[in-house]
Amino acid sequence: MVHVRGNEDGDSLVVHTTRLFIDGPMRRVLELAAAVRDSEGTLPLDAELRRFIRTTHATVATEWVCPIETVTALLDHVAGLCAEGAEAAPQEFHGLLERAGAGTDAAAYLHSLARTIRTLAQNSQDDYDELPLSRWEVEVRFPRLSGFGVNWVYDGEYATLQDSLQAAVDSEHPYCGEFLAPLAAEAQSALVLFPGEQAMEDRLSPVVEWATPQALRHLLQAVDDHMQREHTAPS
Repeated sequence: MVHVRGNEDGDSLVVHTTRLFIDGPMRRVLELAAAVRDSEGTLPLDAELRRFIRTTHATVATEWVCPIETVTALLDHVAGLCAEGAEAAPQEFHGLLERAGAGTDAAAYLHSLARTIRTLAQNSQDDYDELPLSRWEVEVRFPRLSGFGVNWVYDGEYATLQDSLQAAVDSEHPYCGEFLAPLAAEAQSALVLFPGEQAMEDRLSPVVEWATPQALRHLLQAVDDHMQREHTAPS
C-alpha cells in the first residue's frame, strides 16, 4: 500500500497513498465519530454527520472537489480494503478507528458509516434553528473571520475595533480581491445566518469573539468604501 521511490538526490520519498486512510473525508468522518463517542451521549452521530453533509453542500467548490457520493464510496472502498486485511494501512488510521469505536470489525463499521451518510444525504436539511452550527462548523465556514481576530483584534495593537478594521482593509491593498472579498462574503453570510445580537452571541461569538452585528456591518462598510475609492474604474 505504501510505495517508496528515490528522488534526484537519492533520498527516499513516500508516495502518499497513506493519505487515503488518514486525511480528507476519511479523517473528518472518523474524527466526528470519535467526538460523538467522547461526548458519552451528548452528541448524536446522525447530527454530526448531518453537519458534515451540510458543510460539504455549503459551497459549490467543495461539492465539485469531493461530493458526498464520493465520500461514501471512499468509506466503502476502505472498508473493502480492511476486509481484505490491508496490513499496510497506517497505524494512525487504526488509531482513528479505535477512537471512533469501530471495535474489531472495521469493515462493517465503515460500511455502516457510509450507509448512514447516504441515508441522511437523501433527506438533508439545512435548518439552522433545528440543527445549530457547531463550533467546528463555524471554524470551517468562517475561517477568515476567525483569523481576522487573531491577526488584527486580540493583541490590542489598535485602540478600537473600528481602527483594527480600517487598518486591516488598508493593509491588503492592492491585493484586496484575495483577502477582502472573501472576508466580506463571510461577514455578510454571518449576518444572514445569525440575525440579531442574541443569535450571533450564542452561535458565532464563542468562536469569533469580536463578531457582533454592528462590527460586521462596520467591516462591510469599510470594505465597500475602500473598493469604491480604490477599485472603481474612472467614469
